[in-house]
Amino acid sequence: MYSPREMGLRIKQARENRAKRSGQPFTQKMLAFKIGETSKWVQKVEKGNFYPEWDPLNLIADTCGVPLDFITGEKLESEVDYEEAIHGGRVARTIKNEELHV
Repeated sequence: MYSPREMGLRIKQARENRAKRSGQPFTQKMLAFKIGETSKWVQKVEKGNFYPEWDPLNLIADTCGVPLDFITGEKLESEVDYEEAIHGGRVARTIKNEELHV
């Protein structure tokens, strides 16, 4: 999985590649409109300030005409896979304080 910064660069690259394929500009504002976000949100994602949610990420890939793994760096099948990749897995169980003092 790419870091947020690398993912942001890949999203920017995907957006720019769409513009090259169409021969017309495809700005952050245009991408934002297509996916239902603000241009400020797209700007922050492209700068790598955070990992986007699963649904907007899929919309970005679809809108830019790239596979999701181009943007993420991994073949992810579901939102659960994505959440585990960006948050480091699931919590098996929580240990109570009493258990620590055995």
